[in-house]
This record gives sequence, C-alpha cells and structure tokens, in this order.
Amino acid sequence: MGDEATTHYAPSIEQLALGRRFLRRHFGTCGTPRVAWQIDPFGHSREMAAIFAQMGYDGLFVGRVDYQDKGTRESGRQLEMLWRGSGDLASPTADIFTGGT
Repeated sequence: MGDEATTHYAPSIEQLALGRRFLRRHFGTCGTPRVAWQIDPFGHSREMAAIFAQMGYDGLFVGRVDYQDKGTRESGRQLEMLWRGSGDLASPTADIFTGGT
C-alpha cells in the first residue's frame, strides 16, 4: 500500500512502481501483485482505484470501512462492487473489482 497522505498522486504512483519493480526483480513475474490492498488509509479515493486499475490490478481490497456504510452494504448484500475509478476514462480502463471489511 502506498502512502496516500501525499498532496499529489505522483508520489503514490512512484511508490507503487518502485515496489512492483522490487517484487518483479526478486520474485519474477509471479511476484507481481494482482490485488491492491488499502488497509489503513484516511479514506478511500476514487483516484487510487483508477490508478490501481490502470496499473493492471484485478481487484482492490479496502479496510477500515465506516461501520454505517458497512452495515448498509451488508444488509443489501453489496460488500463487493465494481468501482468506477474515473468518469472520464472509458470503461473498463479505470474499473476495478472492490471488496472490503
């Protein structure tokens, strides 16, 4: 998980790319993650969902979901969703399968 407390998205992309290069160098192509993980951010941004989708991730797991939002999603059986990361990019360029706890 990259640092999302930055004021611009470029450092987040740089951190993600650096981490992916490290994993690929040490573990080969099988070490490249396919699911992104936002376990403890200060909210979940639509922009990061779009970035993960464009970097080739298949899914996104989010943690620390607001308890009221989680309750509503649980009762409606909607804990998983296809997140549209950008309204400007054509589907499925910025769409990512997302689930949370």
